[in-house]
Amino acid sequence: MSRILLILTGLLFALTFHVLANETTIAGQVVDAHTGISLEGANLATDEGGTVADGEGRFILAVPSGTTIEVSHVGYETRTIHPTEGELVVRLKASAVELQEVVVVGGLRSQALDDVSASVTVLNEAQLRVGGGSHFQDLTSSVTNLNWAGGTSRPRYFQIRGIGERSHFAGEGPPNFSVGFIFDDVDLSGLGTAAVLLDMDQIEVYKGPQSTIFGPNAMAGLINLQSADPSQRASRSARFTVGNDDLFELSGSINLPLTRRGALRVAYHNALANGFRENRFLDSENTNRRRESFLRAKLRFVSDNGLVLLGTIFRADANNGYDAWTPDNNEELVTYSDNPGKDHQKTTAGSLKAELRLDHIDAELVTISSLSSSQLEYSYDGDWGNDQFWLQQPYNFDPEQEGWRYDFFDHTQRERDVFTQEMRLRSQGLLSANDNGVIGVYFRTLEESDDASGYLFGGNATNLLGTFGVDNLAFYGQYGREIVSRLHLSLNLRADHSSTEYNGVTNNDGAEAVTFDIAEWLFGGKAALTYALSARASAYGLVSRGYRAGGVNQHPYLVDQNRPFDPEHVLNLEGGFRITGPKSVTSLALFHVLRSDQQVSLSSQQITGDPNSFFYFTSNAASGRSTGIELEQSYRLNHSLRVFGSFAYLDSHVDDYTFLTATNESQILGNRAAAYAPEYSLRLGGEFDRGAGLFGRVELTATDEYFFSDSHNQIADARQLVNGSIGYRFGDWEVVLWGRNLLDERYAIRGFYFGLEPPNYTNKLYQSYGDPRQLGLRTNVAFLATN
Repeated sequence: MSRILLILTGLLFALTFHVLANETTIAGQVVDAHTGISLEGANLATDEGGTVADGEGRFILAVPSGTTIEVSHVGYETRTIHPTEGELVVRLKASAVELQEVVVVGGLRSQALDDVSASVTVLNEAQLRVGGGSHFQDLTSSVTNLNWAGGTSRPRYFQIRGIGERSHFAGEGPPNFSVGFIFDDVDLSGLGTAAVLLDMDQIEVYKGPQSTIFGPNAMAGLINLQSADPSQRASRSARFTVGNDDLFELSGSINLPLTRRGALRVAYHNALANGFRENRFLDSENTNRRRESFLRAKLRFVSDNGLVLLGTIFRADANNGYDAWTPDNNEELVTYSDNPGKDHQKTTAGSLKAELRLDHIDAELVTISSLSSSQLEYSYDGDWGNDQFWLQQPYNFDPEQEGWRYDFFDHTQRERDVFTQEMRLRSQGLLSANDNGVIGVYFRTLEESDDASGYLFGGNATNLLGTFGVDNLAFYGQYGREIVSRLHLSLNLRADHSSTEYNGVTNNDGAEAVTFDIAEWLFGGKAALTYALSARASAYGLVSRGYRAGGVNQHPYLVDQNRPFDPEHVLNLEGGFRITGPKSVTSLALFHVLRSDQQVSLSSQQITGDPNSFFYFTSNAASGRSTGIELEQSYRLNHSLRVFGSFAYLDSHVDDYTFLTATNESQILGNRAAAYAPEYSLRLGGEFDRGAGLFGRVELTATDEYFFSDSHNQIADARQLVNGSIGYRFGDWEVVLWGRNLLDERYAIRGFYFGLEPPNYTNKLYQSYGDPRQLGLRTNVAFLATN
């Protein structure tokens, strides 16, 4: 036995010596053939194994003599070298950059962006990462014809192409919105405070009526946020940010494969900031603070029979202050409130999406369930001052002489519970090999309650207890067919039964109780033609009809005929094209929108001979139109440098209508542009990123002036904002110095026109401003599993 072991050992030694004697060790560096810049992470592979170049592109590799080595790097042509060449510097040539295909997932079926017959702006994970924002607010300027109204600590009320609400105070009617907001299949319309960009995969902004696809809250368009799904590759990431305004952010995510068919993804975000305001009366710098946290968990499971389950739960908590208004409109962002407000939102939500392939009928069954519960507290100092402030000149308001204090405070506690259930059947080859179809049913029930106190309904009430119940049951269908080669027809139809019930009590008096309910059928449709110009280019034309449900005016003293208001409808004519080349992406949309039965805020004397019966309410008083163009362009000059831009032109018009003033005089309004509908908006920028080392980005956005409201003619000034960042990436780490509003411009995000200041209470424009210049330092790290 020992002799056998001795022989085997000798043979093994001889074999090892032979291999080592015929092995070559190569040490070198991989660089860009044009610039000479080292290429970190280049792969060197042989039949026996390989290695990866380090942060300076260097490598050491031992291979048998005569073996070829394949050297590759993303964005470069693969090269084969031979150890006998003794080449220590491997130069790789940059390959033509082929842009990845963008897939839109928010519709009734996933589609390549080039095939979508609608104007859609898509911000994918790469764009979100280089943009550097932590909240959807930071990205709104990147989307043409998308605006938002201030009045809250974070954007909640959006306008697309000049259509959308600007507030939802207690007493303003049911929670129906023109622009929908969907977050991981959960309807958060009017609750955009929760829109933290944590571990986000893609954002899609649909422009124009989307009622046939998304139903309620989509007459003007829809914003769809989709976070990253769990995957079968383990990963983890962390992000740390500090900046002026005492900004502190910490977030992270982890992806864990649980089994070969299931994975879990968990992400957490926490952010603190002071809110850029100095309350001089309270000697405080955090009365407008932001205290935001977000936790999300997603579980994905794929069964043996092809059933795909995706479950999501999240918790958003924004404990924000609200102290943004001043009687003197000072641009130093100094406030004087003695009782600052709050803008607090807690949302707990979950969704479950199931997809099952039905091979025996060549179809796919999809169900989406969602449930959310939100608690909101919104308050503000109604006079924006204090006793000392109002006592000084020119106000000279002395409570001792007047017999009352000039002190107002409005407070609303709101709870909203929403449940949605949707089921759709998708079929490919419905009637022939060249068509497809979708049929579905959608149900939503919403309960919202308000407990408000303050100066309500123009001072006619001091408190309000109100409850809305809104139910929707909809049936919809979509049919698509290739008519001739490369020409595709798509038809959509939706029938939506909407019912709204309201019960409210004001001034703690049952005699002023209001009970009302309405029910109506709403119909929307869309017909579109898409023509494939080439493999990555298409043109489309469409006509679509969208709707916004009617509602109930909550004012206790309205006469019965003014209690309800009717639905509003829009008719949209649109055409455009998209071209995706090896280095560029171009999209163009032209549209013309007709509004009918437009819902506007009016006022009227309800009882003849009683001037005190003058009330504000929502009515259908006007029609309007919007015509415009949206252009988006991105061009990659080389592997490292990209330039981009977008431009939107919007010509909106609201027809004239009669509006009664506080003195019961008829005033003709309208015959002008819509509120929050700037005539132009544009974005120009560029970014440099070669994968490793130095990278940077700069962006200019410009927005034209626009009207603050439909009820007065006060205008927000045009603005130009510059954002930028510069960073360095090494291995799994990157460090970024960023800045927003680098020119420190003061620009208004909300404006009111009314009489606030004693002794004459003359009407005046009051404005609140967007964030001033902010600088910060961010550190990111992301690790992928090696196996």
